[in-house]
Amino acid sequence: MEQIAILAYDGCWAMGLFSAADFFRIAALLEKHLGMQPSFTVRVVSVDGAPVSAAGGHVITPDAALEDVRAASLIVLPAIEGPRLAGFEADARVLEWLGQHIDAGTRVLALTTGAAWLAASGRLDGGLLATHWAFVRQLGKRYPACRFVARESFLQEGGLYSTGSLNGCFDALLDILARDRGDRFAQLCATHLLVADPHRLGPILPGHRNHCDDTVLRVQDWIESHHAEPLTIERMARQAGVSQRTFKRRFSEATKLPPNLYLQQVRIDKAKKLLLATQLSVREIATGVGYENVSFFVRLFKARVGTTPARWREGAS
Repeated sequence: MEQIAILAYDGCWAMGLFSAADFFRIAALLEKHLGMQPSFTVRVVSVDGAPVSAAGGHVITPDAALEDVRAASLIVLPAIEGPRLAGFEADARVLEWLGQHIDAGTRVLALTTGAAWLAASGRLDGGLLATHWAFVRQLGKRYPACRFVARESFLQEGGLYSTGSLNGCFDALLDILARDRGDRFAQLCATHLLVADPHRLGPILPGHRNHCDDTVLRVQDWIESHHAEPLTIERMARQAGVSQRTFKRRFSEATKLPPNLYLQQVRIDKAKKLLLATQLSVREIATGVGYENVSFFVRLFKARVGTTPARWREGAS
């Protein structure tokens, strides 16, 4: 069973801490419902196991101390309250513990300003870290060995994840879940998060936003919100404000996918969520994600997923 450790410390935002804990509670409930063996044990930890005061003044009582967690598969670092960043000094005991786990291959997810912990660890020197847009400059001055960027979703450097928003926390956790438990289970988890209508849930497309081309990122956002429309390379390039040739080159370099294939993956991902979270027919879902030709949609879905939409909805492969 994999162990998830969520760090609690004075001045952390409890919202991020409990969002991560509740995410894995949803995953555990789904595993039970599906008759699967439980995969995760979640523990909130503090330096010495003693209670800490969160940013809002509420007391968090941890489950364990750092020394009690010797083998974690994932460590979550909640955000620091913004005004506390100026006087933030990373606890040496946390940094030693964190560094040992990173060196042992443990994945780490830093939520917005929690990226300061990753920067202070020295394990991402020369790398990119996502954080809340309001603290990009402040963190960049504090930790010049790292480059900080605002990112709604998340960045990934090996097993180290960072995000600039609470929604990005869920995106990163779904990415991790998809790698560990498979795409269908992650899609089920996404549809049970109840943070948005299924039509509005972000796609689970691991790795394709792990770049810093802001123009391409804006077009990706635009594609994901306009995927049901007839989208051509010409329209995408116009949205980017560059020539079609330049757009195709930049998009492929940044995302590692040609634009048309990225659009296909977004549409298929949206269809997966609608298949699980609604009673819409396959025809209605095909039309809803941008395919008027239902037969073409079914063939494309089977080619991408390995089974038909109807069988995927039923859980068959």
